[in-house]
Order: sequence, then structure tokens, then C-alpha cells
Amino acid sequence: LKSIKQEEKRHKERLGLLKQKREERLHLQVLAEAFDKLRIELNDQIRPELEAVASELLGMMTDGRYNVLEVDENYEARVRDDGELKPVISGGEEDVVNLALRLAISQMIADRAGQSFSLLVLDEVFGSLDDTRRDNVVALLQILKNRFEQIILITHVESIHDAVDNCLWVQFDERTKTSRLIEKPLDDEASMVG
Repeated sequence: LKSIKQEEKRHKERLGLLKQKREERLHLQVLAEAFDKLRIELNDQIRPELEAVASELLGMMTDGRYNVLEVDENYEARVRDDGELKPVISGGEEDVVNLALRLAISQMIADRAGQSFSLLVLDEVFGSLDDTRRDNVVALLQILKNRFEQIILITHVESIHDAVDNCLWVQFDERTKTSRLIEKPLDDEASMVG
């Protein structure tokens, strides 16, 4: 009888613990659903502004060919071409659209912070762009200089060097496995430009 009473007591304690855990689980589930709704609501509020800012930047980079960039609820970007919504298909288009989105997000963050960002770093954004689009991106970055104190471009595209204010060349030393700044490279050192 004593053993049965102890077992009954342990059973009641476990039932109490189970009830407590179920209440905690329900609380966390309600909280997770509320956060999901908040995230969706905030994303829905941000998306129109992101589309507007990115569309403006995209128009500048494409000489007005693409003036409308739309972002769906999954944040997949599509451009409107002659009134028709189409997915981004070429590598160059994708790079330009991604750059427009990144710049738009940076600008929106800066605007919400109430101050300008001092630094924008872009790594290899020119690789698949044709000469015209490269020139447009460089021109856009010149315009963005009033929003960012410093814009740093990392590229191996030599034609960019003459279009920017300052250049630093970096050479990787295979022997020491380190990188170092060098003077402007000679033509035969073009592969070392960074």
C-alpha cells in the first residue's frame, strides 16, 4: 500500500509537470505564431519601399530599359519589361538586379538609422556586366557618394580603375601566402590587379 501511494504521488507529480510543459509549449507556439505574423507584416510594409528604391537604381543602371523591379512575398525579384513581368534570366541582368537590391537595402537602413552610412563595400559587382552597364554602375556610385562617405570596390576589371577616384592594387604572394599593396602594376602584371 505504501509503495502504491508513493507511485501515485510520483504519477501526480509527473502529471503536474506534463501540464506545466504543455502550457509552456502552448505559450511558445502562440508567441512563435505572433512573431511570424509580425515578420510577414513588417516585410509587407517594407517591400513597396524596397521596390521603389531598387527600381529607381535599376533604371539608372540600365539606362531606363528596366524601370520597374517587383519583389514577391518570397523576395524573388522580377523586372517589368514592356508592361510584362518577367523573371531575371541572364547573368548580367541578375547581377544588376542584385546590386540594385543591395544598394536599396543599404540606403533604407541608412535612412532608418537617421544618419548616413560611412562605408559601402562592393565585391566583384562588375564581372558579368557589359561595358555600358559597368559605366552606368560607376556613374550611379558617383551619385551615391553623397550618401556614403566611402565606397570601396573590389574588382579585377581593369577598365574600372580609370573611372574611380583612387585605386589600390593588391598582390598575393604565393611564397608567404600574404597580400600586400603594390605600385600600379605593369601590363604584364595585370593578373595581379585586385
